[in-house]
Amino acid sequence: TTGTRPIPNAVVIAVRMKDSVLLGFTRTNESGFFQLKGFKIDTFSLIISHPSFDDKTYYMFGKEDNKEINIPKVIMPAKMQEIEEVVIYANKNPIYYKGDTLVYVADSFQVGEHAVVEDLLKKLPGIEVDKDGKIKSQGQQIDKVLVDGDEFFGSDPTIATKNLGADGVKTVQVYEKENDEGIGGDDEKIRVLDLKLKENAKKGYFGKISGATDFALTPIDGKTGTNPFYETEALFNSFQGAKKFSVFLLTANTPKSNFTRGDMMKFGLENEDGAGRNFWEDGTRNLQGIPQTLKAGVYFSDKWGKNDQIRFNTNYSFYDTKLQEISASRSTYFLEDSLYYTDDSTRYLTKNQSHRFFLEMVAPLDSFTTLTIKPNLRYDVANTNDLDESSFLGETNITSLQTLINNENNSDGIRFGGMVKIFRIFRKKKREFDLTYNTDISKNQTKGTLHSETRLIPIAYDSIVNQEQLNINSSLNHKVVATYIEPIGKKWRTEYQYLFKTGNSDLNKSVYDSTANGYTSFRSDLSNIFNTQRIQHRGGFRLLFDGKKHKFRVGLRIRNIKIDNKNLITDTTIHQNVTNFLPVFNYTFRPSMSKRLRISYQTFSDQPSISDLAPVPDNSNPNRIKVGNPKLIPNYRHSADIFFSSWQALTGRYIWGTISATMTEDAFGTSTNFDNYGRTITQTMNVNGNFSTFFMMGGGLPLFNRKLTLNPTVRTNFFRNVGYINQQKNITDNISFSKDLNTRINLMNDSLEINTKASYAYTIPKSSLNQFSQSPFSTQVYGLGAKWKIKGGFILSSDVEYTKNNQKGSGFYDFEFTVWNASIEKYFLKTQNLIVALEANDILNQRVNTGREVLGNSITDYRTSVISRYFLLRLTYKFNNRKTKEEDFNDWH
Repeated sequence: TTGTRPIPNAVVIAVRMKDSVLLGFTRTNESGFFQLKGFKIDTFSLIISHPSFDDKTYYMFGKEDNKEINIPKVIMPAKMQEIEEVVIYANKNPIYYKGDTLVYVADSFQVGEHAVVEDLLKKLPGIEVDKDGKIKSQGQQIDKVLVDGDEFFGSDPTIATKNLGADGVKTVQVYEKENDEGIGGDDEKIRVLDLKLKENAKKGYFGKISGATDFALTPIDGKTGTNPFYETEALFNSFQGAKKFSVFLLTANTPKSNFTRGDMMKFGLENEDGAGRNFWEDGTRNLQGIPQTLKAGVYFSDKWGKNDQIRFNTNYSFYDTKLQEISASRSTYFLEDSLYYTDDSTRYLTKNQSHRFFLEMVAPLDSFTTLTIKPNLRYDVANTNDLDESSFLGETNITSLQTLINNENNSDGIRFGGMVKIFRIFRKKKREFDLTYNTDISKNQTKGTLHSETRLIPIAYDSIVNQEQLNINSSLNHKVVATYIEPIGKKWRTEYQYLFKTGNSDLNKSVYDSTANGYTSFRSDLSNIFNTQRIQHRGGFRLLFDGKKHKFRVGLRIRNIKIDNKNLITDTTIHQNVTNFLPVFNYTFRPSMSKRLRISYQTFSDQPSISDLAPVPDNSNPNRIKVGNPKLIPNYRHSADIFFSSWQALTGRYIWGTISATMTEDAFGTSTNFDNYGRTITQTMNVNGNFSTFFMMGGGLPLFNRKLTLNPTVRTNFFRNVGYINQQKNITDNISFSKDLNTRINLMNDSLEINTKASYAYTIPKSSLNQFSQSPFSTQVYGLGAKWKIKGGFILSSDVEYTKNNQKGSGFYDFEFTVWNASIEKYFLKTQNLIVALEANDILNQRVNTGREVLGNSITDYRTSVISRYFLLRLTYKFNNRKTKEEDFNDWH
């Protein structure tokens, strides 16, 4: 203990643990050094012995990826000293499994200065983040993003991923859990991404303020300088122990603020009617155009009690969105022996406001029982103005009919939902009981006007419709689920479940024609009061097995649904009584923590919506009238999936693949009747023969010490849909193939990052009624991007993307364009928390939104006005209580 000296001639031996066989031995040299090698990897004890000292023993656990073990210093114990010591040399993998949870160690993946969580996720093998912030893990969509196990500002994951600093994340965890929310009768597992924060990230406060304006005063909708482009962000997070408090404000009128149909739900704008549909959305619109968005929210969570067993989490969010869309489309409709076209020009303006409140509280009732309460409330207001001009053309492209349709609607709706759950464990291990109650109450009201003009050509005949429409939709649903699990062995369990659900939906629609005294002429043929009542019972049994490598669940559920569809105008009722047998099977094989194979088969049954059931014409688009069908019965779906993944944590290589097939009995198909001009009347009906399957495989291949990473993906899809065209059966098949290759190159000590992308998709549509519809088309996308950090706190970024749509003989779809963006950032102050940036978007002024939709017997090509070239000057300031650089990474050189 007073000094060190080398010990020569010490005997070093390796003895295998399982049978005490001598694996090898050697002696130390004059410098006290030894090297022992020449035997296979094994678990052994390493014993060092010398006459002047007591023995020193190490226990070695050999691994294929840890073949060399270096002991930097061996201090021999004194002769009379007794020391019990075990030294374990372990490797900390950047990716590993903890049970069924996939864990990424965040610090194992290098990200750039000032990176946010989204930048970190893009570095993780198997994780994909698209341009809208949607996340996939191993090709499967992430349904929910949590922060330390709690929701962060409700269902909008981008608030966390685009604003929280990457340096504050300890691990990123991906797992599946039962979807215990919602009112649906069939529970499915959802995929969760949970961001676990470091302890130092939970102390004090941090945040940022950012503002950007269009210094070039780029024209918006032809009005130069009157409404310059802008983006504003403000985020404040405060942590004090388990207590978290956050506020945010985001405003923009650039494509950054745009929202798609899927975002309606994410932003809390999905105020639904009893049909589960957005009450201001037509269900087919691809929302693009000129947006304006404001988002704001307050978040608070805390934990109390012993081991923080009492958890409280609440947040309030407000959204104010506006969207102006100008689009043009050409649709081709295929009949048995003919075809025709429609040219549509649409101007769409929508204004939406949404208030959303969420609360969650988890508390123990005793040492065995936990109570969870989750109420939520949402209030929405919307205004839409839709102006559509259409021309109907025959096979010779001669116009026979022209229409102008204007719909204006004012809507408001309120929705309350809640869950109460009691979960109890017992003294007997793995015995569990769960009782869950869900409720869902909603009421929506829409008041609108319809003005349409129809002109026949060459006949000089005009038809005018001027109506007021009032829709009041309401629903009340209750669901109770009781689940009991009984262990019958060390690895075996049985599960018993009972579900009871009752639901009541009302549709009250009144339509009035315009008269000299206003909208006073009641249209009984377009009005209806319709009520649907459902009662569901479902009982089920499953056998559960949990082994080290094998896990499976097999069971059967029996469900009975009684439905009464009442037409209160005609005083008629259609009674339905449907019983389903719903088998389920899941098998998981995990030969190691980094490899797994999952096979599943499930059956589901969906119920028709009230808008599909109500026997009243919807003439909001007189060219496309829809009539409800009260005789619809629930469908029955078979779904089979095979998924596999394999990881090599040390090299970062991974591969995953999935194949899925779905067959639907009594599917909700469409029966469409065309008139002589091409206008349609459609009705939902039960059909058989709907089938879909897809195969997808992808992976990651890091090369040259992860300086180059390749991410290839291939996909194949087949969809078959059955419908009826003018009472004749029509089978539509769509076959598509696509392949993608994305690369990431890191150079100059990761100060230069280059990304490339290449994708090709080929689609073959087929229709049994018309051979003219069998015309393949393709889409190609190629992209190149670079980000370079240079001395003086500068970052240069640029990306360019080329898109080509191609179809032989099609002038509308055969189109190509290039979008080029670039920016320069400069960091100031000792902390580098002040950032000034210049951003140029769509420098070539070519951005468009174009695409193709294949539905039933129609193909639609569309183009929509979007924001093209504009320039922003951005100022960002990040702050924290440490008065230091917001991200704790080394300075670049």
